[in-house]
Amino acid sequence: MLKPYTIRLFVPDGDPSTFKIIDKMNWTGISLEISREAWGKHKNRKELEQAGIYILFGYQEGDDLPTLYIGQGDGIRKRIDSHEKNKAFWDKVLVFVSSNGGLNRAHITWLEWALIQQAKNTGRCKLDNSAIPTEPVLTESEKADTQEFLNEILAYFILPPK
Repeated sequence: MLKPYTIRLFVPDGDPSTFKIIDKMNWTGISLEISREAWGKHKNRKELEQAGIYILFGYQEGDDLPTLYIGQGDGIRKRIDSHEKNKAFWDKVLVFVSSNGGLNRAHITWLEWALIQQAKNTGRCKLDNSAIPTEPVLTESEKADTQEFLNEILAYFILPPK
């Protein structure tokens, strides 16, 4: 069932093709979309010091489907920095962190696992992840909360409702 919602976009440097902060009202997450060309300029933001997940997105020559790499980290800046040097395909990164510091290592590991499963099951992209994690164990309440965080990511940022 579709429900109304509000999304706020903030474009700090005035160019929405290089950097956006995306905030959905009544959600405990925040998303950043940063182009590869603007990574060096924006990589020192405090949001990137947090635990979170990220999706590298781009096209490889001759491919019709986008290539994705889905990752996570306790401080995601270092991880994306390493991918800037070692992964040539991506031209933007989507970052998801908690707006209230509520994601821990177990949560982000589960989110990474769930997003990789979603990407594999939809067949609408090529996955660049060589290691596919197994589902981490969460308590029943943690899994329910983390599933809701994932639902928000999928519904409003990755797979918009039809």
